[in-house]
Formats: sequence, C-alpha cells, structure tokens
Amino acid sequence: MSELVTTEFVLFLYAAYFGIEIAFAYDLLRIFRRVVGHNRLAMAFEDFLYWLWAGVKAFLMLYEYHNGHLRFYTILGVCTGIFLYTVSIGAFFVKYSAKLLNKTKSGAFRAAEKAGKRAEGVLEKPRRAAASKLYALKVLLGRKGRLFYRTVKKKLTVFRKMIKIILLKH
Repeated sequence: MSELVTTEFVLFLYAAYFGIEIAFAYDLLRIFRRVVGHNRLAMAFEDFLYWLWAGVKAFLMLYEYHNGHLRFYTILGVCTGIFLYTVSIGAFFVKYSAKLLNKTKSGAFRAAEKAGKRAEGVLEKPRRAAASKLYALKVLLGRKGRLFYRTVKKKLTVFRKMIKIILLKH
C-alpha cells in the first residue's frame, strides 16, 4: 500500500475511535440522567455542553490531521465508530450501569436513614434531660423564667430539627 492510503486508513481508524469516544461520553450522560432526576432545562444545558465539547474535539481533530479540510472517510469513520459502539456494548452499558447505580444509591439512602434514626435516638435522651432542667429553671424564675424557657426551647427545637434534617436528608 502506498503511504498516502496507509495514512488515510490510520486517520479513518482514529475517526472511528473518536466516534466510539463521543458515543461513550453521551452514554455516560444518559446514565447520569437515569440516576439523577432532571428537568428539561437541565437536560438542554447538558446537551449543549456535550455538543459543544464534541464539536470542539471534532474541529481539533480535523485541524490537526487534515489541516481543517473535511474528508468523507473521516465522517464515515466517526459514523462507523458510533454505530459499532452502539450495536456492541452501548445499549447494555447504559441499561445495566444505570440499574446498578440506582440500586447503590437507594441502598446508601436507606443506610443513611437508619443512621439518622439511630442518631436521633441517641440525641433524644439528652434533649429530654435538658428540657426537664429548663422546666425546673422556669418554675424557679417565674415570669422571666417562662420567657427564657420559651426562647431556649425554641432554639433547642430548631437545633434538633436541623440535626434531624441533616441526618435524614436524601
């Protein structure tokens, strides 16, 4: 084979690799969307960033290897790479990776919920002890004590709720 044909074949293979790369990157985006809920605006923004990245990468490839000229075999190579990736492992990769990540995510949330409930149980006893001491202080101090008691009780309730939200949030 002549050197020109060999060079063009190598560039065709590089373009096919590029097609596999951008198809894989989009599959990663698809998996992310299946694991984390999205609205249409977020999806549009993600798509914009993806295509911006793919376009810049394609431009750089064409600029570096073809001096900016668009070659038919380059387009054919990219399409071949995308097709081969999609037909071979693309569909299975998205389906099973998303399932695995969703199971892992739900298991992690369940574990965090159990830990939060345990922490809430551990914090309950000191809270009750503090409340009884505050009540005794309120009785001792009279009217000003009631005002102080209400203020402290509100602060402790807010603190307890914040801890509960932090520990049980998912």
